[in-house]
Amino acid sequence: MHAYQKPTREKPDNGTSLVTFTLLLTAPAVLAAAALRPRSRSGTRGGRGGRRG
Repeated sequence: MHAYQKPTREKPDNGTSLVTFTLLLTAPAVLAAAALRPRSRSGTRGGRGGRRG
């Protein structure tokens, strides 16, 4: 049997966890998508199609 060896690539010890790193990447993208999303007009329901007739 082989003795257990540590993986060659160790986690960098800079204090940033994977969860924090992921949130830092995704949060700006989500906020930008929400900001750029077209807003529905106050008089229409559903936001698409508008008035017909």
